[in-house]
Parts: sequence; C-alpha cells; structure tokens
Amino acid sequence: MKMNYIKKVKIKKLFDELDINWNLDPKVNILIGKNGSGKSTLIRIIKNYVTLKQKKIFSLEDHVLVKSDTTKIDTEGDIKQINLCYINTFEIYLTNLQQLSKNYQAKNDLKTELDVILEFLINDWKNYLLKRKNIAETVTIAFDQKIREISSKETGNEHDFQELKKLLNEKTKQINDIYYYRDKFIEQINHLFSDSNKRIDFDENNAIIFKNHNNKSLSVYELSSGEKQILIILLNVLIQENKPTIILMDEPEVSLHLAWQLDLIDMIQNLNKNCQLIIVTHSAGVFNKGWKDKITKIENITSQSE
Repeated sequence: MKMNYIKKVKIKKLFDELDINWNLDPKVNILIGKNGSGKSTLIRIIKNYVTLKQKKIFSLEDHVLVKSDTTKIDTEGDIKQINLCYINTFEIYLTNLQQLSKNYQAKNDLKTELDVILEFLINDWKNYLLKRKNIAETVTIAFDQKIREISSKETGNEHDFQELKKLLNEKTKQINDIYYYRDKFIEQINHLFSDSNKRIDFDENNAIIFKNHNNKSLSVYELSSGEKQILIILLNVLIQENKPTIILMDEPEVSLHLAWQLDLIDMIQNLNKNCQLIIVTHSAGVFNKGWKDKITKIENITSQSE
C-alpha cells in the first residue's frame, strides 16, 4: 500500500516574525516547545493547508492570518490524495462553547465538547461495523457457494476433501482479517480500562457502551475525561480503516494516565500501520519510550524572518 505523507513544511513570517523549516519523518514526528511557542498554530496550518488543497487565506482560531503562498508543504504522493485525521481532545464544558448548536446543549448526557465528539464518533463506529459486516457477508457468500458445490457431490475423493478443508481455512482467515482491527481495538480498550473494572460492550444498535464489575451498563458519556480522550483517539485511528493517513494530534497526553501516555504511539500504530503521526506537545518526556530520536524542538526549526 503506497504511503502518502508530508516530507517538509516551510512557513514564512508566522506571526509576522518567524520562518519555519521542518523536515518530517514518514512515520512519527513529535514537536515540543513551551506554551505560546506556536506549536498548535503550526499544526492547524498543516491541517488547513492539506484540507483546502488550494491557495486561500487561512483564518485560524487564534485570529492569526497566514497566507498560503507563504506556506509550502512537500509531500510524498499527491496532496489531494492524502487522508487527514485531526485529533484534539481538550475538554471544554458546553456552556462555554457559544458556537455549538443549542440542540447539543439541550441533551442531558452531552455536557462537554468531548461528549459531542464522541457522539459523532459512535455514529462513525456503527458505519465502520456495517462496512465490515457487508464485506464479511460478501466473502461468506462466495466461499459458501464453493463449499456447497464440493459438498453436494455424490462421490468425493481425497482431492475434494483437501479442497474443502482449504476453503474452510481460507474463509476463516479472511473473516478474521476483516475484523482484525476491530478486535484489536476492543482488546486495547479492555486492557486500558481493566484497572477501573470496565469492559467494552454494545447496545442493540451497536453503539459502544461499557459494563462495570457489577455488569451495570455505562454510556461513553459517563467515562472520565481521560477515558473519553483515549477512546476518541483510538476510535479516530480505527475508523481510518488502516488506510494511509496523516494523523495530527495536539497535546494528546492531556488527562491521560502516564502508562497510557507511554504506550500511546504503539497503540495507534497497532490500529493503523500506514499512518504518519505528527504530535505537538510540551511534555516530551512521555514520548521518550523508544521515540526520543523522533522529537524535534520548535526552536530548532524556527528562525527570525528577514
């Protein structure tokens, strides 16, 4: 599978004073810097540039205007073919979010921005499951037809028996492959939540719920902020369906348990081996577990504009 990824980001006159020249690794990139150093602005510029795919003016959340003709992103592959996933897991209460529609605020179980994100993701999860189910049904029909043709023979021989065995094994393998990343996701979530005695389950509509040690059902909106954040991150990765994806993450370690922080990159790559990770953080220590050589200091890629 051909991997499209960002090779280099060049920006001139960020905040009217800084030039940025950043060479990126195809797999993992961790950008560190102090608060206010421009990390989050940089990742939003990348997001907007790739999303728009053409020269326009980017209006960023912090009202910094950056013209795209001062921004250059070199890629391996056509930028129009890049699959982009932006993950932001900061938790803000809905009463402080004027831009969110009133119908979200009226729902009693949606109290934070993370809840709104989760509601969308649960729908994406159900669509993901439906696609997996349809693929599995197509494979099953094709194999079952061949199996019936052999089984319906009045007289069979050793070759037929071996062919039947081969078909059954191949059918099982392909079905397992179709659900491999779904099962890996469930396994990871159950492992992460084991300390709080929660396990993942599903309601009658295939929406994600949880069961506690008393078998009581819990909605995703009843999880802690850290649990919601890891669920959002891993669900976002899963629904990319292992396609080549650029995953942008803004301080993903916020509210996550230290053990979860240390294993975060490994968990993401277990669900999508074809992704390029671009992470900005001010807590580089949590990514030292095997990724120290992927850490870049923002002061090492910035210079004063002329």
